[in-house]
Amino acid sequence: MATAIGIDIGGTFTDTVVMDDTGAIRTYKSPTTPHALIEGLLDNIEQAARGEGRDARSFLATVGRIGHGTTAATNAYIERRGARVGLLTTRGFEDTIFQQRMLGMTAGLSRDEVTDYSLRSVPEPLCPPWRVAAIRERVDWSGRAVMPLAEEDVRAAARLLAEESVEAVAVCFLWSFKNPAHEQRTAALLADELPGVYISVSSSVAPRLGEYERMATTLVNAYLGPGIARYAETLEQSLADRGSRARVLLLDSAGGMMTPLEAARQPVRLLVSGPSGGLTASERLGAVLGHANVITFDMGGTSTDVGLIVDGASLRRQETEAGKYHLLVPMADITAIGAGGGSIARVEAGGYLRVGPESAGADPGPACYGRGGTHPTVTDADLVLGVLDPDRFLGGQLRLDRDAAERALSEHIAQPLGMSVLDAAAGIKRIVDSRMADLVRTVTLERGHDPREFVLYAFGGAGPTHAPTFALELVDTVVVPATQSVHSALGAIASDLHVVCELSEPMRVNRDGTPDNARVSQILAELEARARTLLAAQGAREDELDLSHWVEMRYARQTKELRVPAWTPDGLLATFELLYARRYGSESVPQGVGIELVTFSVEARGRLPRPDFRRTQPGEADASAAQLGRRDAFDAAAGRLVPTEIYDGDALKPGNRIGGPAIVEFYGTTVALSYGQTAVVDDLLDVVIRRSEK
Repeated sequence: MATAIGIDIGGTFTDTVVMDDTGAIRTYKSPTTPHALIEGLLDNIEQAARGEGRDARSFLATVGRIGHGTTAATNAYIERRGARVGLLTTRGFEDTIFQQRMLGMTAGLSRDEVTDYSLRSVPEPLCPPWRVAAIRERVDWSGRAVMPLAEEDVRAAARLLAEESVEAVAVCFLWSFKNPAHEQRTAALLADELPGVYISVSSSVAPRLGEYERMATTLVNAYLGPGIARYAETLEQSLADRGSRARVLLLDSAGGMMTPLEAARQPVRLLVSGPSGGLTASERLGAVLGHANVITFDMGGTSTDVGLIVDGASLRRQETEAGKYHLLVPMADITAIGAGGGSIARVEAGGYLRVGPESAGADPGPACYGRGGTHPTVTDADLVLGVLDPDRFLGGQLRLDRDAAERALSEHIAQPLGMSVLDAAAGIKRIVDSRMADLVRTVTLERGHDPREFVLYAFGGAGPTHAPTFALELVDTVVVPATQSVHSALGAIASDLHVVCELSEPMRVNRDGTPDNARVSQILAELEARARTLLAAQGAREDELDLSHWVEMRYARQTKELRVPAWTPDGLLATFELLYARRYGSESVPQGVGIELVTFSVEARGRLPRPDFRRTQPGEADASAAQLGRRDAFDAAAGRLVPTEIYDGDALKPGNRIGGPAIVEFYGTTVALSYGQTAVVDDLLDVVIRRSEK
């Protein structure tokens, strides 16, 4: 197999992983260029080429596949830089997208924030009311057309939207997932009336129950469509201009890959592209290391993302909230908070120290970057605490300004609170680490999982720096993968082609009855055929496919479904009741209540070739050959600066053992060990951290 490249564009850094046909991995990192993402990506590839001892053109000629996790969709959505969009919907339902089932006011708020009425607000409309057109048509709940499509309404709407200079149109009719004929005809008419305009149709994007959520998903897809189509085209052309013949694939929100053409068709699937890569890479690494239950802890420059792998499979969710809209998109089940290395610290009224969620990002970045940032961040605190070496950050590519960090901490934190700069930095670290610990507890305990049964994988630029401080109070083992700060980029080459085909067709059965097995089998067979067709169009061979069948089920009159594997229709009810009791407790199982089968789905993967990780025979425990020296650094267990051994992480060998307090400096991250902790390098060059044996 040829060389594979994985690239992840984050909010602060762009990361690259190069894996050759022997399984050897090399990593590269450079600051993200927020307003020219592809330019930054190409610069990163040139950096990788230099690291391989070649120019970019000859290097790219050896590359067979480029996997890319991108923030292009996320940035366009959050910053409201999407297309000028119109919406066509069934007459009488024009206000659906604005009413949001009364969910918009509180969308995205935590339990504590919901009670603060000053925080409640509806989202800025992606499509204003005057660009929403009512179309006479009606399909009933069974899929029967009870009112024909008024084609003259569609043509009139097209003329109106042409005057509005729209770039994209979303089409979402009532019950269209039961019978898509009216939507399909409308799309054809719009293509004729509005040539070149992007068209997003709900029966193709999200054929699921949930009128508002389906409309929101279709609208967001249209909003992102033109921009992502241009991005995908520019990406492929830019790489081709530099001599690349590699297959280019984009990482989706569920941890799978999609072709640029498919990404342009369903850009809404890219909304959490980058974070899903870390979960996918961890799932593969866990299979190699024998860790079936893993907590993934990805702390970058802007945010921290935590996910779960249970019984060898990463958890997914079928719907999510993004930008105060509720979307029906399969995504990796990742919980994020606005706390990362670039999170800004400030003193609020009343003398409270707060960290995040605002971030200094890549430009201007933390004060210590010397690029004009004046506010103190977590990275500034780590530098002042001696955890980071100003001369070895990013392998020396970026020299940190300790004086600037101290000035920012003094002006904004230490002086207002009447404390020393060192105490201010330590306070920032304690707050961030406490928030991380709470996040891990929330993701595990509140979902019925005991964190002691899990291993925590710490990665991202700041993950290995902060995780050991709090994580060993929750788990027995912390693993820092060999890919450390670029682990999410590894996910871009550890993933497979991925499609999900869904259809909502609610059916209710009594507890002592059975579902319509023939109909269940028919629906799943039709979805499977569609999934096979979609993967074949993306180049997957029949012998490379892995398929799984699922049914979302609930007890009658409940509003939330549980995703149940559909091994056989006969066992659906029993499997649902077993999973329900395991998730919510046996006492919560209602008695004498019917069960509803709501949405059917087939998840299909087209396996992509990739080498195994390279293993190295472990050697001696003595790590003195990698020792760089000693400096005073903050130790969380001691609560003060202590003499600390410093090691070159890239010089460590399998079998090396290090006791805390110690700092291990890698190219893209720093691992900080406290008193009572021991790190061992395994045969994959992962750093495995446990409590020291007494």
